[in-house]
Amino acid sequence: MNGGEEKKNYRTIVKAISLFGGTQVFSILCSIVKTKLIAIWLGAGGVGIIGLYSNTIDMISALTGLGLGGSSVRSISREYQSGDADRFARVVTVVRRWVWFTGLAGAVLMLSFAPLLSRYTFGDSQHIWGFVFLSCTLLFNALSEGERAILQGTARLKSMARCSVIGSVVALLVSIPLFYFFRIEGIVPSLMLHSSSIWLVYVLFGEKIKRKQVSMSAGEIFQQGKGIAALGIFMTTSGFVTSLFSYLFVAWLNYRSGTDEVGYYQSGYTLVMKYVGLVFTAMMMEYYPRLSGVCEDRRLLSEHVSQQIETSLLVLAPLVSLFIVLQTVIIHVLYTADFLVIGEYISWAALGMLLRAFSWSVSFVLLAKGVGRLYLITEVLADSLTFVLNIVGYLLWGLAGVGVAYLLGFLFSSVGLYLLCRVKYGLVIPRRVFVLLTLGTVGGAVVLLLFHGGYVAGAWVATAVVVALAGLQLKRRLA
Repeated sequence: MNGGEEKKNYRTIVKAISLFGGTQVFSILCSIVKTKLIAIWLGAGGVGIIGLYSNTIDMISALTGLGLGGSSVRSISREYQSGDADRFARVVTVVRRWVWFTGLAGAVLMLSFAPLLSRYTFGDSQHIWGFVFLSCTLLFNALSEGERAILQGTARLKSMARCSVIGSVVALLVSIPLFYFFRIEGIVPSLMLHSSSIWLVYVLFGEKIKRKQVSMSAGEIFQQGKGIAALGIFMTTSGFVTSLFSYLFVAWLNYRSGTDEVGYYQSGYTLVMKYVGLVFTAMMMEYYPRLSGVCEDRRLLSEHVSQQIETSLLVLAPLVSLFIVLQTVIIHVLYTADFLVIGEYISWAALGMLLRAFSWSVSFVLLAKGVGRLYLITEVLADSLTFVLNIVGYLLWGLAGVGVAYLLGFLFSSVGLYLLCRVKYGLVIPRRVFVLLTLGTVGGAVVLLLFHGGYVAGAWVATAVVVALAGLQLKRRLA
């Protein structure tokens, strides 16, 4: 890869982070406004009902969706970048037919079990018709996932961002009048309109993909879709395992220290994993399909992974340092002064995000290669290790120890994944990347130790140095 191509890749990564990071922040703001209005107009009971309905929909979607929204991106990207118009048209047809099938399967499942869902979710039979009407959301959600995967696999990043922003606005606008005029009775119509409007946004505002018209039999569609569904099932199972270990740790923490401690843990987790972690969500939109297109070339694979790690570190290092020194302000804005006790916990966990940038970038090699079983095994091992480290860390140092556990978990995960991918797929990451990772982590650690040691001015100076050096390095790669 020559210098011009390298700079182009760096620019593409930064552009994707800026584009999707911005849309993610906008979506969160719309969600905050919506949640605030729901709390005012519907009260805690209304918020609870929405949560129960939404969790049930998400559970059935995960069960019947087969993870096609994630796994199909790989197949679409590979065929699109191959330049074979016939194969690309066939894979798009397969994905669209399969999401129709999984969406209808989810809808039928919710319709069939509506009485049981009402009884076990709400403890009565008054919400049967609510689940009956909401069954259509399973279909709309599946169709939206299919269109989103096609846009992502064909690198229509601007179209994806546009649909995300418009979808967030439309979802907010259709919900407000229903909640205002109908209160609790507006919940089910709101959820129905939300899912259908998101799908319509993708149909109306998503970039139309030009492709050949192909005719495929049901047998061909089933056979070609099996591999996509298999990878999706492994990805979905991986997500379930992660949620399971998270639940087990929260249950253990609640048993040992009570609900207040759980509240502190969850608030810190949200700050670091959800908000700081937005960078990873933004990068995935562009990185996953790009890596899928080059994964058979060892040299290109190594170069793309290395560039992704470098860019991630240069973006995250300043963010992590600023997050540490601004944490008091952030906690006061989002929570209350009582939550200041999570300071050391979120600082160590945020520092771990730099190591996560390495393990996260390398883990996509397994997805790009389509080795779902191996990906699931590595995720189960990583989650098991983190679960044990969380308990040990908490027993030794309280919540701060949980933050240290996240740091160590990402460190061990990084080492294991890199050794695996180096031996099995010939992945070679150059020395400069490890130097950058070390310097970024050490810089963040200096900021952390100064800040929590009471040397706030020194922490700000160290942060300024980290921001300046990262900015200069990023500028050098983009210029």
